[in-house]
Amino acid sequence: MSTDFVANSLNMLDDVEIVRRVAPKGVGVLGTFGAGGGSSMPEVIVARMPAERGLELLSTAGPTIVVEEDRLLHHSDFPEMPELLQPQFLAMPGVGTDIQFRVVGEGGKPLGDAMVYVYGRGFPAQGKTGPNGQVSITLFGTSLEAVTAIYVKPACNHWDRYLSAPELNEGVNTIQLRELSQAWPEFPKQRLVNWGQKLMHLEQMAESARGRGVKIGIIDSGCDITHPQLDHIASGLDFTGGDRERGWTTDTYAHGTHCAGIIAASSKNMPGILGFAPDAEVHAFKVFPGGRFSDLIDALDECIQRRIDVVNLSLGSDAVSELVARKIEEARQHGVACIVAAGNSGQQVQFPARLPGVLAVGALGRMGEFPEDSFHATTVLQGGLAPDGTFIAKFSCNGPEIAVSAPGVAVVSTVPGGYAALDGTSMAAPHVTGLAALILAHHPAFQGGLKARNAQRVEALFQVIAQSCVNPFPGAPTYVGAGLPDLSHVPQQAQPAAVAPAAVAFGGRPIGTSLGSLAPAGFGAGFGQQVAWGATQQTVAPFMVNQALVQQLRAAGLL
Repeated sequence: MSTDFVANSLNMLDDVEIVRRVAPKGVGVLGTFGAGGGSSMPEVIVARMPAERGLELLSTAGPTIVVEEDRLLHHSDFPEMPELLQPQFLAMPGVGTDIQFRVVGEGGKPLGDAMVYVYGRGFPAQGKTGPNGQVSITLFGTSLEAVTAIYVKPACNHWDRYLSAPELNEGVNTIQLRELSQAWPEFPKQRLVNWGQKLMHLEQMAESARGRGVKIGIIDSGCDITHPQLDHIASGLDFTGGDRERGWTTDTYAHGTHCAGIIAASSKNMPGILGFAPDAEVHAFKVFPGGRFSDLIDALDECIQRRIDVVNLSLGSDAVSELVARKIEEARQHGVACIVAAGNSGQQVQFPARLPGVLAVGALGRMGEFPEDSFHATTVLQGGLAPDGTFIAKFSCNGPEIAVSAPGVAVVSTVPGGYAALDGTSMAAPHVTGLAALILAHHPAFQGGLKARNAQRVEALFQVIAQSCVNPFPGAPTYVGAGLPDLSHVPQQAQPAAVAPAAVAFGGRPIGTSLGSLAPAGFGAGFGQQVAWGATQQTVAPFMVNQALVQQLRAAGLL
């Protein structure tokens, strides 16, 4: 049955409106429902209709047609607070309590565009400060005395603040925030190496290893290229219905800009921070605000057409989509590696991170890297603290699908107007995306036999990342997978990994395809004997510089 026939049939229904059609752009490799060989995933029709009509179509569609709800995607600007978001009783509409706030910085300077979240026994309430730093928030079904917590999230350049059981008054309640520069007095005039980058030993990379030649896709809320550290990013598309060619340069959420800084911030204009792969070719695909499954399919198809090497997906859904799963599998077959945030609910891994063909990333934090009165300090998972101060973030989704974990608490990166320290698996995934770009650009194996764009290349990349991990939490694989990727532990040889036939699955990975469900020791399978660091000149110089070891090898006649 042709897609045109389906579209014509829908057009004959009075209560159905075809919104758009998403046609594949790339050269297809998948047949029907992901079987090997044949054509690419067919065109997708996006239509608006009543729920009952959708259910009717679902029940009557034949086996060659997929009918599913085009669900909204989500990402979190900050992790959920389930213990605060659950009301203790159902608040009935009535007279509310107005609470006045004034948010200021150093010297009492008003801070505009700061989000203030108030939690009480009724529904949570929120508001954004104006240019004078003030906001009035109405909380229904409770009183000042019943407010349990306040969270203030600044727009940029300041630490957030979390107040438990605050003492409020009926006048203006002033909340002062600390500048990020209190922790690093010369920042951003002097480069800040994030704690996560130190933990992953990014500073040990050779100066020439900057990701050149690799294409990175960031499917998110756009990227503010007016930021001096991101003005080198020149490619993107807007899938939100605005200016398709230039709308991606506006980021009202700041989320995509933050991810872009972690991955590829450049220090050519100012020191600030430095991304993992500043010389990589970055493509920003905007799907927020309002992004749905169909937008993700469209963006992934663009990644296939543009021959993107690795794509960062700091997004997800509590629902699943067979169509998205098929498109991700098609991308994998084309050599597009999808690295996905696990989610911030602290529960099961979200979709599409739970798919077998992606690399799901959980979040870690580090004690001493944030103020004690910040929300960051509340994210330590009980029993998840290692002796070195590294901890599992309690908001991080967990399950057998988790492949690796990465820094996701108090991560300082670029946002419109400056910098911000944010939390989330959304921040953890870009660390791994940046590392993946460095491996693809500079690891000798991916310049030779693994250069061809196919599923074997993606699987080998994921295996190399997993083999590089150090694991401070060996007893918690469902939280951290193989552990934290470490550039100083990247194996210097890799072989094409055996890849199972294309499959679509929801929730759980089959043995042989799974990364996160295997014990750390299992990640060496398919690569043979791991070769010691610097075994040949070819495997030392292009990737990492360890001068002391190089001298030892030369003295022993090995170089």
